[in-house]
Amino acid sequence: MDELRLLITQARNGNLDAFGSIVGRFQDMALAYAYSVIGDFHLAEDAAQEAFIQAYRDIDALREPSAFPGWFRKIVFKHCDRIKRKKHWQSVPLDDALEIVSDKPGPVEIAETHEMREMVLNAISSLPKRERTITTLFYINGYTQKDVAEFLELPVSTINNSLHSSRTRLKERMVQMVNDELKTHALPDDFPERIKALLGLPRPLEIEGHPVQELWKDLQSFFADFEVIELDEIVPKELYPHFPESYAKHTYAVDEQRVLRPELTQQLIDRWSRICRKPCKWITAGRTFRITATETATALEAFHQAEAFWVAENIGEKQLQETVKSCISRLLPGVEPTIRESTAQFSMMKISREWDVPWKGKTLEMGAGGVGCPELLQKGGLDPDRFGSVHIAFGLERFALAKLNLDDARKLWRPPYVP
Repeated sequence: MDELRLLITQARNGNLDAFGSIVGRFQDMALAYAYSVIGDFHLAEDAAQEAFIQAYRDIDALREPSAFPGWFRKIVFKHCDRIKRKKHWQSVPLDDALEIVSDKPGPVEIAETHEMREMVLNAISSLPKRERTITTLFYINGYTQKDVAEFLELPVSTINNSLHSSRTRLKERMVQMVNDELKTHALPDDFPERIKALLGLPRPLEIEGHPVQELWKDLQSFFADFEVIELDEIVPKELYPHFPESYAKHTYAVDEQRVLRPELTQQLIDRWSRICRKPCKWITAGRTFRITATETATALEAFHQAEAFWVAENIGEKQLQETVKSCISRLLPGVEPTIRESTAQFSMMKISREWDVPWKGKTLEMGAGGVGCPELLQKGGLDPDRFGSVHIAFGLERFALAKLNLDDARKLWRPPYVP
């Protein structure tokens, strides 16, 4: 605990190495707890990552360093709850899961298959909530009963009783399988370095007075009757099955199943077709990521997009063009945008457009969008002869280039714009 106190004090003073040591100590605890809440290791890793980032930003609010384990657990739960509210989960009866430890022939062979791994995880998820949490924390990476007790803010006797109960439910052979399986999901050794790298990136949308943040506020004011939607930066790879191979090469892979989002449109379309399926007015903004051979004055690997998504009766290209021109004229007084046919046909768009403004004697592309195709509306259960969808995306760094008359977008990620 004395060592933890010192690390927290150093982290409060901005020492990323000290915070990296804290991450290393608690990373598998966070993952195990998040998994016990969410039931999915990929999503649990997302929750753990976001929780560490928030903990670093809020660490000054922690009055007593010895309270860090329980304080941090509450942050992890907050991010689990945010993720979980977006998903629908199926429970598996404990009796069904325990069938795998019966005396039926062939358990050794089955244990080597994906099916066995799924059954083991189902057995864990079928435990009562407290036992599931304690069992996952205890077995994932050699944490002691005292470690688990401090994290959950429970007596050690409660931890021991729950472990005894879960072992009884799982039976002896299953306990060893659970132990082996959870260890395979422990976070990689370089996880603290990944967190430090993310913490090292500026977040202009969260910096008071930053031009990117101010432009986002201006856009929210212009689209005042639109609902602000929050989206995740890490998304399933399957969200972009339409991407050509040339585009996929520019997308950052987090792992085999997930990528850093390269744009916002598909996320909005996916969310609407799964959850909303009715007329709506949405606006969102956030970081997007694309691999480039070399960053330039106008093309960055990490940049901000804002996007408006609008589904209503009898809307189409007229509303698209009027809205884009009006918005750019409001945010860049005296600037006349040019709207042109896109050089590429965007997925799920029957009409694809891009918009430019003059900048330092050249033309600067400010964004793109279009009018959704009939299949998009049909997927959402709406009549495409009656309804339409409009998609309007802007690059916030490029807006800032034009507004501030800057010559290089990379300056927006450095002092004086970034403290």
